[in-house]
Amino acid sequence: MTQYVIKRLLLMVPTFLMITVLLFVMINVVPGRPGGAAEAGGGSQNAQQSANAREGYRLFKEQYYLDKPILLNFRFLLDRQDVEAELETIARNMAIGQLGEQAALEVGRTAAEILTQLTNTEYYALEAQLAAPELTPEAEARLRVEQQNAGFDRVDPIRPPRPAPGRIRDAENRIEDWGDEVVPQLLEVAHDYVHVVPVDAAAPWTDGHGASASALGISPGATTAQIDGVTWRVDSVLTAKVRYLAVQRLTVNARRRVILRDGERGSAEEQATNREIVSENNRLASWSYGLDADAASIAETLALWDAWYADNQGRFTRSAGRNAATCLFETRFARYLTNLFIHQDLGISIRYRRPVWEVIAVHWRYSIFLSVASLLLSYFIAVPLGILAAVRQNQLADRGVGLVLFIFYSLPTFFAASMLTRYLTASSDIEWLQWFPVSGFASLDATEATTWDRLLDIGWHMVLPLACLTYGSLAVLSRYARTGLLDVIRSDYIRTARAKGLSEWVVILKHAVRNGMIPILTLLGTTLPVLIGGSIIIEYIFVIDGIGRLMWTAINFRDYNVIMGVLLLSSVLTLLGILLSDISYALVDPRISFD
Repeated sequence: MTQYVIKRLLLMVPTFLMITVLLFVMINVVPGRPGGAAEAGGGSQNAQQSANAREGYRLFKEQYYLDKPILLNFRFLLDRQDVEAELETIARNMAIGQLGEQAALEVGRTAAEILTQLTNTEYYALEAQLAAPELTPEAEARLRVEQQNAGFDRVDPIRPPRPAPGRIRDAENRIEDWGDEVVPQLLEVAHDYVHVVPVDAAAPWTDGHGASASALGISPGATTAQIDGVTWRVDSVLTAKVRYLAVQRLTVNARRRVILRDGERGSAEEQATNREIVSENNRLASWSYGLDADAASIAETLALWDAWYADNQGRFTRSAGRNAATCLFETRFARYLTNLFIHQDLGISIRYRRPVWEVIAVHWRYSIFLSVASLLLSYFIAVPLGILAAVRQNQLADRGVGLVLFIFYSLPTFFAASMLTRYLTASSDIEWLQWFPVSGFASLDATEATTWDRLLDIGWHMVLPLACLTYGSLAVLSRYARTGLLDVIRSDYIRTARAKGLSEWVVILKHAVRNGMIPILTLLGTTLPVLIGGSIIIEYIFVIDGIGRLMWTAINFRDYNVIMGVLLLSSVLTLLGILLSDISYALVDPRISFD
């Protein structure tokens, strides 16, 4: 027996690993944003205002490793062109431009207004007539009809096209998620990025492209460049914006990740290291400049970054071994497995900002009370009814028990729970039927009562939830017990026991029931996950803060860590339940042996 148990436990390990991988992938590839969170701000403003508007969401993703790829990380292959493309997308959407750009846009708007007036002369002539003070109501009504029939053609001001909002959000998220993998590229862009366009370009915002000033052989402040013998113009506005954004991203992407996540309590040494990292990150966050800063301020800021990079260059030096480690271990899945199997840590709840173990423990006590009580009640009621139905096969007792239980089985749980709360609780319109509390696990003032009074109060609150959880399983369990017992009753040793003169109930209870309970034991093993799964419907209707309601909240809030924690614990209980079922077979049936 011992060898069999050890062997089965060892076989469960790869099964559990496969379940872990499957659950993790399924949860992380579903659409939607975790935590119900959306990025702070939107579009150009949060890209332009030094990343502080997105800081809360960035920290949120960092805390839960949502800024990392799911299974494999190939970000070490990113080059400068990848970074430039995302920064250019964000820069094209910046609402606040430089002084020269704003003046050009004002000119465009003025020209558009003039063209609009020239295009709609009839409309504006009627507008002038409508402004006459001596106009009668009849004449005003006639002129307004003519003006509506005249139509109106609007001329938009000439302005650069902006990327689609979805493309902008993707660019902001990518740059943010790439983290310190692109710090060297960001520093290069901040120094010598230039955006060049043909001198005679019809659409300078789309005909140009980004390049490196050093690669073109020009200074970062040059206004023209020679490419294959053709003179190109440097777009100073877009160049300044991209360089500015590169420095803003450095203030965020260059920060080190704290070693203690939100809700974690570390040792004194870990807390000291955490404070040191936070202090350094705060210092880096101040190394930026405004979009309208002069050349001296920009040079001073870049000098700070150059000195810092020289001291920390080892963090960004690449090698084949480091790239392989990044690919395999700098992922959500690797971090999750490390925490789960090495630290026995399910992570921090996104919704509650507490360790998942603590969150599950708080909610589990309500569900386990309901589940265990319902399980015991189901077996105590269903098994005797199944035995009675088997002994009285095809008689009134058998048919009557089956009819009543299957009527209960056909009633949906939510319907029964709603009807019971409507007519048998304090919310009932019939005063003499207000027998039970409406909701909750216990009364609010129960903490001040004695232990016995608290137990009575909890029991009184649980009558209706237990009834709703129990009645649906009676039909299934009783039919299993009936079928298992009928198979045993027809056996030769039962006929031998009867031939010896034993009474019918002694034959049934002493000889038949024990061997006829194998189907019931199979079901008992598979019910272990119910102890943690809870009941979403019952807990929601009766406002019981158990595991079922916790899962409902976690799903709505995209609380990945809680969902994974509950599902993994359910998987473990399922595997253990199957093992216990196998072991119990040998205990009730001497013919079964695992030797």
